[in-house]
Amino acid sequence: MSPRDAMFQLILSWLRAIFCIYAVASIPWRLAFCPEFTLDLVAFPGFVLIDMAATIFFSYDLIALARAKIQSTRQVLPETIDLMKDNTIKNNGLDDLDDFEMYEQSQQSNYSWWNITVHLLATLPLEYASLFFAENDEWPNYLMTNRILHLIYLPRHLNELSALLARRGFIKNIGFRRTWLLFFTMALAGHLCGSIFYLIGRREAMNGMQMSWPEVAGIYSVESTSEGEVKLVMEQSAAEAYILSIYWAYITMITTGFGDIVPLHIHETMWCIFSMFIGVIITALTIANLQLLVTNLDASRLEFQRKIEMIKKFMKYKNLPPYLQDRILAFYDYQWTVLKGADEQKFLAELPSTLQQQVTNFMCRDIIASLPILRNANNALLNALVECAEMNTFSPSDEIVKQGEKLTGAILVAHGEVEVLKGNVVERKMKELDRFAEESLFVDGTSTHTVKSKGFSEIILIPTRVFQCEQKDIDDMKERSAAMSKSTSKANKMFGSADDVTPSSGFQKHCQPNSSFRKTWNCLILCGYIFYMFSIPLSLMSVVNNEPFQATPVLLSLGYVVDVFFMVDAVLEFQYFMYKEEGLVVFDKEHIRKHFIQSRSIAREVIGLLPFDLICIIFQGRYAHYFRLVKLVRAPNMLLYAESMSQMLSELNIDLSFIRVIKLNIIMLLVSHVVGCCWYMIAHISEEYGFSQNWILADESNELFTVKHSDLNGFSAYLRSVYWAIVGMSTVGYGDIIPTNIIETTYSTFVILFGGLLLPAVVGGLAAYMSNFRFAEKQYRKNVSKARAHLKDHLKLKTITIEKITRFYKYCWNRHGCVMEDEVMDELSTPLRISVASYISNGAISSIPFFSRCNEAMKQLILASLQHIQYIPYDVIIEEGSTS
Repeated sequence: MSPRDAMFQLILSWLRAIFCIYAVASIPWRLAFCPEFTLDLVAFPGFVLIDMAATIFFSYDLIALARAKIQSTRQVLPETIDLMKDNTIKNNGLDDLDDFEMYEQSQQSNYSWWNITVHLLATLPLEYASLFFAENDEWPNYLMTNRILHLIYLPRHLNELSALLARRGFIKNIGFRRTWLLFFTMALAGHLCGSIFYLIGRREAMNGMQMSWPEVAGIYSVESTSEGEVKLVMEQSAAEAYILSIYWAYITMITTGFGDIVPLHIHETMWCIFSMFIGVIITALTIANLQLLVTNLDASRLEFQRKIEMIKKFMKYKNLPPYLQDRILAFYDYQWTVLKGADEQKFLAELPSTLQQQVTNFMCRDIIASLPILRNANNALLNALVECAEMNTFSPSDEIVKQGEKLTGAILVAHGEVEVLKGNVVERKMKELDRFAEESLFVDGTSTHTVKSKGFSEIILIPTRVFQCEQKDIDDMKERSAAMSKSTSKANKMFGSADDVTPSSGFQKHCQPNSSFRKTWNCLILCGYIFYMFSIPLSLMSVVNNEPFQATPVLLSLGYVVDVFFMVDAVLEFQYFMYKEEGLVVFDKEHIRKHFIQSRSIAREVIGLLPFDLICIIFQGRYAHYFRLVKLVRAPNMLLYAESMSQMLSELNIDLSFIRVIKLNIIMLLVSHVVGCCWYMIAHISEEYGFSQNWILADESNELFTVKHSDLNGFSAYLRSVYWAIVGMSTVGYGDIIPTNIIETTYSTFVILFGGLLLPAVVGGLAAYMSNFRFAEKQYRKNVSKARAHLKDHLKLKTITIEKITRFYKYCWNRHGCVMEDEVMDELSTPLRISVASYISNGAISSIPFFSRCNEAMKQLILASLQHIQYIPYDVIIEEGSTS
């Protein structure tokens, strides 16, 4: 699909969704709040013109559907079916035949005559019939209710739109995609229920019912005319009536239930029951989805950190030296940076063999084919090389080839940077697609250089043995290889010493990424951001009380201390703080500055650091707190420092689930604090806009409330504000503090819609995290219980044997936490695996006289093939007379 066609499809999807939402939302609103609507273009130009545009668009869409249906009924020649499939997949951006089948099924449902008939009924402009025979002014609204049939297609249009946005990269997380759809569903359902609830109350009042809910809420008053007819006198505008209606809808459907608006007649009660039923279903779906989103948002990170915990237990059990532990942890950090928790081997193992070959070809074939001696090689030889090539990941300073070591094949750099040394002098630096010792594919020899990985590097080894089976064109390749070797040796340049040592003295040693100073500094930075999130809303509460800037000396003093602290941090980040790249610590100041500029938004950093609040001196400090709001533009940086805090706490052996519980509790406190402070400010803002009543005055006049808002130096008012926020968002809904004017009602509506769905989901996430406390121990006990049941019920083993097996599990748990040693070793790269095996078993191997005479290569091979076996008490390791 061309970019122009893709953009056209996206625009059509947007228009379908927008016009469908307009039809579903505007018609109930006009029925309830604008009964005087007519087709007069002068009186209602907006509605009439948009209605006409929607009718034209849906008519065009209907014609396209009918034409597609007619074409789909025609017989298609068999030889053109495959071509049609290919064109459909290509034009609609589908991935494979499975996507094509799903697309075809959706299109068949679109092209059905039933679907086209419903679409026609929803598109007919029946309201124009009122121009000829209807005398009732409300007939246009009622005749337009056929447009609400578009509600049937709204989920399909929204899914198509979200799929297009996901395909174009705007929506990357499927959880976020479901979440915004459910939030929209709740918002639209609240709109419909609120509008109909008001319509029922208004119709009952017009029919002579006394005290409908809008009348009690003060939206209108009922008067009787001299002819005995009922007349409604509006006390509030249609917008205010609408806000009160959806406010009732959300507190009812999300089960907050403040109780300030209640049904007063049987029809209102029936609709209230229906709304609660629908609301509970949507609320349950939304909260469940949000809970999954909260708990799975960093599921891969959680799984990775659990793996790191297992690695640390393994290293502690094997008593590995610090330098080797650092190498292993750095390797896993590199794996996380590259794959973000994806299991590459598991992914490849699940693919069929043909796809495995294609993926492997994509990963290795181009790199192998880049060898000059293989430029004219046939596909059979390249495929054989790809199948036999060995790819290994090397850590910083790992020796890929040692000087004097026998060459076993050609070395290609797939990723990273590699140094070729002679002695301690770097003669050559190799990067991606560079090669070393390609002549060894034909001629046996030893390396005259040491090849060392500078950072983390991925190396492809093409073994010489592959060429022993291929005799064709070998002589020609040998000549080219020798020529390439000579030209390469001439091209080698001196790069200086290989001893690029990270500064480890003075202040610079504290600037390294994993230093204790950096970890402590990052924690202090996080505390500074949290201080901003708490202090700035509190400062704004002082503004609405007309207090001067100097009236909050504690917040003012601490705020400027934190400001200076962030300025110092910016200087350190820009100039001194080192960072890791490909496993290497980058300490060059020019690279540090480039990294800072690339990883941060300079405009946001400058705006957040400059003391704009000092401008308030011109205005006697009246607007200083408003200027401090710009400090929050740097708040997204909190995520980076929160991750540093989590790593620091995990190093202290604190349970990962407990760390996440702490993070979610802090988020809940922050949200409740901000919502409560804004609730307090809303009361004063409504007073400035001329409302004589607000929630603060109503709360203080409550005879049951014995504490004044001025108590505790005004802190009592803050507590009551946060109390309302928690009561409202947690759907407790005591109803002792309720909105008293339209501004407060509008704010409450948004808080209930978003907070009332989000906070219960966070609480559910807390429960899920708390259930994962001591996860490893729970998993161990579960496995032991399952093993005992299986051994006893299925294998019918004796009790003594079962007890021996149980003791073995207990020994493993007490010894090393049931770490699966084989799994840990298999996940390590080959150089690391050999290093770990060497440290663990080298002493035992060297103590055997026969093995002490082996060369290093043979010893490494023996170490890599060793297997550790554990025995329980009284096990026979070897019997007398048995062959070993």
